[in-house]
Amino acid sequence: MRVRAVGPVRGGYQVGLLSVLVLGGMLGLAQARSLAEIQQSKEFRVCIAPVHPSLAEVTPPECQDQCTFTGPVYEEVVAFAATLGAEIQLKLRRVVFDAQFHNREGKTVREASYTPELLASGTCDVYASHFAKIAWRLTKLDIVTLFPSRMMVLVNTAAKGQFHTAADLAGKVAAVEKDSLQHSWLQEQNTSTYAANPVRLTRMLTDDGVKAVAAGEVDFTLLDSDGALWATRHQFKNTVVTFSVGPLKELGWAFRKDDQDLQAAVQAFFAAQRADPDSALQALWTKTYGLSLTKFITLMTAIK
Repeated sequence: MRVRAVGPVRGGYQVGLLSVLVLGGMLGLAQARSLAEIQQSKEFRVCIAPVHPSLAEVTPPECQDQCTFTGPVYEEVVAFAATLGAEIQLKLRRVVFDAQFHNREGKTVREASYTPELLASGTCDVYASHFAKIAWRLTKLDIVTLFPSRMMVLVNTAAKGQFHTAADLAGKVAAVEKDSLQHSWLQEQNTSTYAANPVRLTRMLTDDGVKAVAAGEVDFTLLDSDGALWATRHQFKNTVVTFSVGPLKELGWAFRKDDQDLQAAVQAFFAAQRADPDSALQALWTKTYGLSLTKFITLMTAIK
């Protein structure tokens, strides 16, 4: 299988100019595609938001189209793409996290139901970063679960004594990425649990938030369990996970709601990988997070 990162492909289907004019001249040259169309084109378009090194990294650092990807999400994508056939060409695109929810006008409208433009246009067949299932996202996307996770409170080691329970977050300063699970959860808590003493939210990229905690610039940040394990294991020795907050959430890949065939293929792949102790994803998780995918899932479901 050949792998390269490119920009949006502008030839998703064959249609004559006359046909386009007859249809009103308003159809774009790229459009969302089914699994059959992906296999026929021998091209699988994957968008990745490298919000934290625990998921993916890109070089050059500021690239968009011509990027080299590394990291767990990239390796998951390569493993799945191999199941589509040896001739499949994997086309990767870096995207900003919030852009994955943008409508045609380039805005995220949480309360509206629509297909995000990157998926609707055919620029992306799938969003492969680890997406949490939360209500407002499910009005726009379907998410196929890879693993359950919890949000972990990450603080500077020197401040560990200030954080014992979720009540200790009230009035503190938190770093959160816009429209992330953590952002949504803290906004909800600020209207209820912390209404009398809200958490002060500082919006920044997820990786920058971890660095801000390590530097003592903010009080805490929230990370999904996989990211928290990676950060304390590989990134900063002066950060520590104190406790979990919020309910158990399901994380996975995100798709257009119409792409049921592609979702089914990914769901079958994930199930096979979880069932096989010697699978590629089991080995990947052990290498990256220090425990197999199966052990990680067992740990997450045991945490109360």
